[in-house]
This record gives sequence, structure tokens and C-alpha cells, in this order.
Amino acid sequence: MPLRFRQTFTLFPGVRLNIGKRGISASIGVHGATVNVGQKGIRATVGLPGSGVSYTTPTFPFEDKHSVTHPPTPSSTDSHFEIPEAAPSNTPLNAKIYMPQAGMNEISSASIEVLTSTSLLPLRDLMAKAREQKAEIKADLQEALAEESKQKSELIRRKSSIFRWFYKRRIAELETDLPQTQAEISRLISWEDSTNIAMTFESSDCSQRAYAAMVRAFDVLKSSIKKWDITADKATDQFAERTLATRSVNRHPVTFDFSSTDLIQFTGRAMRFENINGDDILLYPGVAVMPRADGAFALIDLRELQISAEHRGFQEEDGVPSDASVAGYTWAKTNKNGSPDRRFKDNYQIPICVYGNITFQSQTGITEEYMVSNADAAQAFAEAVKRYQISLTESELLV
Repeated sequence: MPLRFRQTFTLFPGVRLNIGKRGISASIGVHGATVNVGQKGIRATVGLPGSGVSYTTPTFPFEDKHSVTHPPTPSSTDSHFEIPEAAPSNTPLNAKIYMPQAGMNEISSASIEVLTSTSLLPLRDLMAKAREQKAEIKADLQEALAEESKQKSELIRRKSSIFRWFYKRRIAELETDLPQTQAEISRLISWEDSTNIAMTFESSDCSQRAYAAMVRAFDVLKSSIKKWDITADKATDQFAERTLATRSVNRHPVTFDFSSTDLIQFTGRAMRFENINGDDILLYPGVAVMPRADGAFALIDLRELQISAEHRGFQEEDGVPSDASVAGYTWAKTNKNGSPDRRFKDNYQIPICVYGNITFQSQTGITEEYMVSNADAAQAFAEAVKRYQISLTESELLV
């Protein structure tokens, strides 16, 4: 079968994410031609390099293709030993296989398709196009490499045959076709490199220092002995269950680490929060990325992501982590006044640990909750995020 030669492809230049008080804007293009994407819309600048002559189009607002929004669940100001009810279940279409226990309310974000910030929709679409083209070029490259191997093997076989005189015409064809195939391989390799979108995050010195502090706070947070994803909850019947706890939860051990995604070429590494019943959250400068296994992903302006933390008591029956503090003790079966219910023969004491409760929420539908054994680290991280978000809001928009 003859080799297909790809005729054209789209060049994907680097992208600068400009982080300022008016929001994140993406400058997409090469010298002489850029497309600036911001909260107000899209503006193109075309100029003749070196001439000082350029033309800038008016700002064209873009349509919000995903207008479905979900207001965040209000946070509670009650005692540390109480937790508010979870938001209604809204499981992503491609979430990891997960089933909450009967009677529990699942805590999960909306589908990836609706989570992207409005100002970042054009950038998301450009990145998706780059990934799609990269896959096509990669498939063509594999085909070309297979064809090269086939042509080389046939050429060697026919040249070394004692009947090579009868293969003279075929040998000539192969000697003509092989260099063309190798040239196509070189071209495809070059094209594959050109489909990568390299992100450059541009922000003020103040924002860069605040981001560095956030990274350091995350480094401490990820070292917590225990980290759980809270995937479902329900209110307890304190009288029937003979407990002082107001809430029962499903929790699963997870990992926080520094990671990355092939969606973004970045010199640093993102802060990753593993998500058991959904898609992981990766925090970059100014933007959060939620990649899904099937290739879909969401981009969220970090200032639109509410990250909060507080100390909460938890009746721990699986062993107290070494970095957790114990606020007191309760009983497996408890009276209203906190004394043990003597009607239960094998009643036993349970430590009340003080854990850090971290929540992620956004107007577009992000709803995630985590529990960590180092409560102070959780609080420090949330405060570092808030300081970084403030620094972004106060920064002047870079151009």
C-alpha cells in the first residue's frame, strides 16, 4: 500500500498566559501576528515585523458555549465537629469506577465539558486541536516508519538475490521511493514537535513570590501522613446511632504530589490532587487543569477556584496518624452528655482527631472535598492560595 503524504498542517506556536487584575489573557501567535484572548473576547494583531506598522482588530466577544453553572455549596460556620451537607451528586461521565454506599450523598464535580472558565474556552479549544493533530501526525509517522522498514528490507533482499538482474526495475523504484519516505519521516518528526503548545506564565514579581510560597505550602501538605478524598456523606441520626457525630462520610486514601500533563509544556510541575470519583486537579500558575482519561479537559482561572480549609473533629477508628492532634475522646455508643451508653456491653473509647478539611468549589461546577491528618498544613496551604489569588487580582495586566 503506498504511503500517504500529508500535505498541510496547522502550526501551533507558544502561548503566553498573561495574569493580571482583569483576568487571565492568552497571547497566541508568532512575531508579527498574535491573537489575544481575554475575558472580554478575542482581539487579533497583525503587523509587518520591523516596520512598526500593525493593525489591531476590535474586540469581538465570544459566545459562552457552556453556560451551565452550578453555584458552590455554602460553607459552614458551625463547630469544627460539624460538617455541612454535601452538594447534589453530579458525577463526571468518565469518572473512575466508584459507587457510594447506600444512603450516602456523593460529593463530585460536574462533567469536564462545563468546568472551563469562559475566558479560557478559546485556549482550551486550541489545545484540543493541537492534541488531535498531534495524534494524526503520530499515526502518519508510525505508518511512514513501517513503510521505510519494509522498503529497506525489500531493497536489501532484492539486491542480495542471485536473481537481482530480474529485479532491476523494482530495485530502481525502491531506490527512488526510499529517500522520499525518509524525507516524509523527517518532515513528520518536525511537524510533531510543532504541535506542542508551550505555556509561558507571565505575572508580576509579587505574584511569582506568592506562587512560590504556595508551592512550598503544598510541599508540606503533600507530606501529611494521611490524605483522603471525601466522596460521599450523610447526616447521622444521633439518637438512633447513639453518637455525637453529626455526619458520616466515605473516604478513600489519595496522593498529593507534583505532576504534569502533556497538555501543557511547563518548566515547573503542577500541584496534583488525586480525585477518586472524578478527574484529578492540577494547579499551575494562574490556572487549574482537570484532564480526563479520554482526552477531554477543563481549564479554570485559578481566581475562580475557591479553595478553603478548616480544622474539624473526626472520630477516628483506624488509628491516629502521627502528625494529627487528638482533641479528646468519645465512645462508640454515647449518651447525649458524652458519657458511655452502659446498655452496650463492649462499648469502647474512640479518639477525636483534629484533621484539616479542604474544599474545592467553583461557579462552573467544581465540588471536591479532602481530609488530611496535618490540619495546620491544610490551613496554611489554603491561606497561601488566597494570598496568591489576591496578588493576581492586584497585579497590573501584562502585555
